[in-house]
Amino acid sequence: MGEAPLLKELYAQYKDQGVIVIGISLDEDVKLVQEMVSREGISWPQVSDADKTLQKLFNVKGTPTYYLLDRDGKIA
Repeated sequence: MGEAPLLKELYAQYKDQGVIVIGISLDEDVKLVQEMVSREGISWPQVSDADKTLQKLFNVKGTPTYYLLDRDGKIA
């Protein structure tokens, strides 16, 4: 969560240009994730990956992990 302020700043700066942020939580406790989103004022979608599907698909070794995708959905 230490990087959240920077990510919020970047999102605010570029969202009108089409930048989209989607947060993916690996936490199994969805209620804790919802509380964090509310507490931190996160305005982008935050989804749960408790079953680790996305973690496996994108070979995530740790968090936070960031990917930039182009308009076609390909990792840039």
